[in-house]
Amino acid sequence: MMIAYLQQIYSYRYLIKTLAAKELKIKYKSAVLGWLWSILNPLLLMLIFSFIFTYVIRVDVEKFPVFLLCGLLPWFFLSLSVTMATVSIVDNASLLKKTYFPLEVIPISVVGANFFNFLISLILFIIFLVCFGIYPTMNALYLSAVVVSQFIFVLGVSLVACTLHTMFRDIKYAVELGLVIWFYATPIFYPVTLVPERFRALFYFNPLTLFIMFYRDILLYKRTPDLILLTACALLSLTFLFFGGYIFSKFKKTFIDII
Repeated sequence: MMIAYLQQIYSYRYLIKTLAAKELKIKYKSAVLGWLWSILNPLLLMLIFSFIFTYVIRVDVEKFPVFLLCGLLPWFFLSLSVTMATVSIVDNASLLKKTYFPLEVIPISVVGANFFNFLISLILFIIFLVCFGIYPTMNALYLSAVVVSQFIFVLGVSLVACTLHTMFRDIKYAVELGLVIWFYATPIFYPVTLVPERFRALFYFNPLTLFIMFYRDILLYKRTPDLILLTACALLSLTFLFFGGYIFSKFKKTFIDII
């Protein structure tokens, strides 16, 4: 049953690409700098946080701007994807009532568009590292596994958020609040070693903490990520995706009637 479900979604891959491209085109239609904004936003936050944690609240972290971007880029991918996917079915109500296709296509295309932005940002970030004398090593080969795992995780979370908001419109505000809490509960602008030991284990239950650790291991510290932990994280991401897909497919039959 699951295989047939995935095959059905795959058969609409060209529609997903078309909708994702449309999403990107609309987003940057009137912007002079276009997709460069996908890297300018985290760069601006990097400058602000770098100033605060270098000159105001001193944090002893080597190459802090790079450390910070390794956290901000994956965070922006997750937060933008979840925020936009949450309201995607409701926002596309008129389209869904006129045309038949699997409803999953809508949130998947939204996450896909943000994933494309994330990949562009990541490539520009690596070029930025090279310009400052930080060259990728063979460990960069593990980057693809981390990126794909995060995409799967983000898609799973987005499907759950989209389902809940379509059924209960207050969920949008809960998601916004949850993302704020999630941001500060993730070691984006501080190392996890600053967290008191009695609370540190809780931070490792946050999947985004692990993803950011992997990005820093590969890009900043030039070391091999913990492969056992990476495998566990990939399995966890698949679990989130299956759960999100199950929840979405279970309730999607009621969506057209309530949007």
